[in-house]
Amino acid sequence: MKASIKVFAILGMALVSLFSCRSEEKQTTTTLADTVALPPDTADTTELEVPLPPFPKMAYKIENLIPKDYEIDLEAAGDLNNDGVADKVIVLIKTTDTTALRPTLVLLKQGNAYSVDAISYTAFDPKFRKDGFKDYDFEEVSIDSGKLVVTKQATGPAGSIESTFKYIKDDLVLTHITTFNMGAGGQTEQKFDLLKGIYEQTDINTMKEDMPSTTSTKRYKIPKALFKDSDPSSIMIEAFNKVGN
Repeated sequence: MKASIKVFAILGMALVSLFSCRSEEKQTTTTLADTVALPPDTADTTELEVPLPPFPKMAYKIENLIPKDYEIDLEAAGDLNNDGVADKVIVLIKTTDTTALRPTLVLLKQGNAYSVDAISYTAFDPKFRKDGFKDYDFEEVSIDSGKLVVTKQATGPAGSIESTFKYIKDDLVLTHITTFNMGAGGQTEQKFDLLKGIYEQTDINTMKEDMPSTTSTKRYKIPKALFKDSDPSSIMIEAFNKVGN
C-alpha cells in the first residue's frame, strides 16, 4: 500500500512538473509573439518604401530606357562630353506618384545607341510635396557649351538654385552652384566655385531705399562632388553654415 502511494506521489509530481513546463513554454511563446508584433511606427524603415526602378546600361531608343509607370518630365540635348555628338539628359517622373523621386539620366550617344552614363536622384526634387504643392515654380535642364545646367526657381522659401556639372576626364562633376533667397528685409545670393574652392555671399538690405549690399569671399574646399550622388542644395546649406555670414 505504501509502495502504491509512493508511486502515485511520484507520478503526481511528474505531472505537475510537466504542466508547469508547458505553462512556462506557452507564456514564453506569447511573450515572443508580442515582441515581434511591433506597431507600424516602430518598425524598421531603413529600406525605401518604393524601390528605385532598374535601368538598362544601353539602348538604341530612349523610350526603351524608360521604366513602366514613368515618363519624361524634362529633357535636354547637346554635346556634353565634347566628342562632337549630341547627347541627351532626361528627367523622369512617376505617373502613378508625383511625390516620388525623379531620376535624372545622362545618356551619352555611342554610335546608334545611348549609354546610361550617370543617374542622379538628387539633381531634381520630387515634382510635388506630400501636401500637394510644388517647391519650385520653374525647372529646367539644359546643355550649354559642354556643361549640364540644372535650374530651379521659386518665389517662396525654397528660393532659386542653379547647378552646373562638367565632365572632367570620365566623371561628371559638380563645378558651380548659385543660389538666391529673399526674406523679410533682405536678399542673399551665394556663389560657390567647387573647383577653385571659393565661396561668395552677397547680402542686400531691401529695407533701405538705395538697397546697399555687402559681399564677402572666403576659401572653402570640399571633396569632388559627382553628379550621381551630390545634392547641391545640401552642399550650399552646409557651406552657409560653415563659412557664411
